[in-house]
Amino acid sequence: MQIFGAVVPLLLTAVAVMSDASTAIAAEGTPPGSGSAPASDASGGVSSPARRVFWQEQFTKRPLPWLDPFDHDRDTLARVYSQRTEGNFSFLHARYDGTAKDRPPAMHYGQPFQQNPAPLDQVASLEWKWRVTRHPAVKDDAWEDCAAGIYVIIKQPSVLVGGRGFKFAWLAKPGATGTHQHGLLQVAIRNDPAGSEWRQESVDLCALYRREFGACEGQKVLYVGVVTDGDGTKTVAEADYANFTLVAR
Repeated sequence: MQIFGAVVPLLLTAVAVMSDASTAIAAEGTPPGSGSAPASDASGGVSSPARRVFWQEQFTKRPLPWLDPFDHDRDTLARVYSQRTEGNFSFLHARYDGTAKDRPPAMHYGQPFQQNPAPLDQVASLEWKWRVTRHPAVKDDAWEDCAAGIYVIIKQPSVLVGGRGFKFAWLAKPGATGTHQHGLLQVAIRNDPAGSEWRQESVDLCALYRREFGACEGQKVLYVGVVTDGDGTKTVAEADYANFTLVAR
């Protein structure tokens, strides 16, 4: 369900509060823009030479230092999101049960970049793996709920003015194109059926931003996060996410 703008003031406060978590990740991982890391395939093996990256998340750290920008507590988040492994491959599992009488609200979960955010014009791509194992039962509006969605915030929305960025989604069926959610361009990456196979994605954020909003120079990547929800349809949605990487040019 499209909840991002319903509590926009909370987002602005929460991103500032979450800056300590962002700093902790930068300290433990590769310094933004100066390091390199190998890309991994779905079996956990190295699949490509080392590349310079601004940020990587492979879901190996426990507890995961991601937070909800709308400040839901850890117990509520745990009803939807959990870390899992298959062999030596780690990923984020998400299951939203919209049939439950005490179902939680749709919850965003991700990483803000308050310290050293990546300059958008220096980002070659955002890459990730994902799979949808159960789609919500959407009807007329394919965007009402989605099993797998990824938010990239470039400009924070405010109470009166929409933000800039993207919502990338794996929809249950083809949906409207060129639409916006509180200023964020909605981009349907896939509408494939649910299944067990992982899919690899790569998006040139700067090129997409330039085409939709204008020059990407001077812009920063402020937040990358996920949402799996079925609250609008009151059905079950389930998906997995892995290997997020902001690749440097």
